[in-house]
Amino acid sequence: MPGYRIFDDLVIADPATPAPSGFTPGSVGAAIEAARNAAKPLQLRPGTYDISNIDILTTNGSGRAIEVFCAAGEAVLRLTGGNYGLRVSGQVGMTFRNLVFDGQNLGLPAYSAPNVITAAAGLVIADNAYDATFSRCTFRNTAKTGSEPAGSYKAALLCVNDSRPRISDCSFDNIDVAVWSFSSETLVEGCRVVGARNNGVAIYGTLGSGGNLSVVRDSFFNFVGSDAGTGANGNAVSAYLANDVSITGNTIFNCAFSAVRVNGGSRVLIQGNSCWNIREACLYYEAPGAGQNGTGATIVNNRVDTAGDGINVGNSGYYNDGVARRSVVAGNQISNLTPTAIPGSGGVGNYNTTAIGITVEQDSVVSGNIVEGAAGGIKLGVAEGARDLICDGNLIRSCGVGIAFSSNAQAGKMVLSNNIISDAGANAIVSASTVGLFPPLTSYNANLASQTAGSSGQILIVDNRAS
Repeated sequence: MPGYRIFDDLVIADPATPAPSGFTPGSVGAAIEAARNAAKPLQLRPGTYDISNIDILTTNGSGRAIEVFCAAGEAVLRLTGGNYGLRVSGQVGMTFRNLVFDGQNLGLPAYSAPNVITAAAGLVIADNAYDATFSRCTFRNTAKTGSEPAGSYKAALLCVNDSRPRISDCSFDNIDVAVWSFSSETLVEGCRVVGARNNGVAIYGTLGSGGNLSVVRDSFFNFVGSDAGTGANGNAVSAYLANDVSITGNTIFNCAFSAVRVNGGSRVLIQGNSCWNIREACLYYEAPGAGQNGTGATIVNNRVDTAGDGINVGNSGYYNDGVARRSVVAGNQISNLTPTAIPGSGGVGNYNTTAIGITVEQDSVVSGNIVEGAAGGIKLGVAEGARDLICDGNLIRSCGVGIAFSSNAQAGKMVLSNNIISDAGANAIVSASTVGLFPPLTSYNANLASQTAGSSGQILIVDNRAS
């Protein structure tokens, strides 16, 4: 059995079996307990340690915090079974640095906690843990196995019950979900997620909750897949019923659905992300169900290249949807959009993306964006879901349709002004009746100084230029 030894300034664990001379035989869990009791940090010597159901609680280890560290990447904590590998519950001030957590792709049961989806399991769990820091750690091999039930998911790091973890400069490889946060204020920064089978970082709140305040920033995501559904999985960053979430400065490649997908969250900031090869809508802000509303999205200065759609701010309360409204979409660059086939799943049939750069529905400003190489540049309103929209100062090039607005009789006020549209021919500015840009389309002379449209002239088209 491995062992540990208490020195003046720290506790050292050694993975050798039998334990070295002078070391007390004991697992890494026993070493953590001894270090907490002694109020000393724990250093792990290089090697492999087995972990299973290790608990850091207020009722053990004298209720003390701990720092566990090693030389970078030299200590591997591998799951050997149980309900989880390591759990921190109710504790404050925990630090884990330079460790490798290896799930060995073993099955894990769902973690039982309030407000947690019953399918969520975790290799490492932070449960009501304040100031828990994971720095320069590696999480790997928590992919779901064929023996685990459909609809179950494993997180490399599962955060629940008002935890407040900081996850910095960590790597996630061959995992189902990298970080899954439930009703917790989670900071993810400088991390690298490669090979997520379902989602990269998922931030979940509850209906009617206040600010979530989670931040995902300056991280890298590549190869995010989806094993089921039409958007709940397959996203680099997903936020569901979570308010005041910031998703900024990330680099995101190769996602089965969206680079960033926000469902039913308010006051969300999506800024400065660089995205490439995203199969569905790249940046998606929606209200997916009745009562799951969202207001105040700010989607600015992002770069989208090669996707099925660009930026969608969707749902206006029709068709049993919620309402997503009051958004600013500004300063984004969007290029190379193509209709993409999305396979059906969960009772939803096959469908195709529309290859439209920006779609908004209600109470939104679309300004200063560049859209190039798409079926459509900007779509204002979807059917009857069109109200109080400003489309000003955008540049649209080489799109089949430049700007389209809803021709539905219930469409509300819109202003289309100061936009430049190149290479769209007679379709520089049109009205359309559907979410896509399918005929019949009604064309307008984009170069007239001023004109109105709509059933009561509520749509103003002024000072645009097209060629």
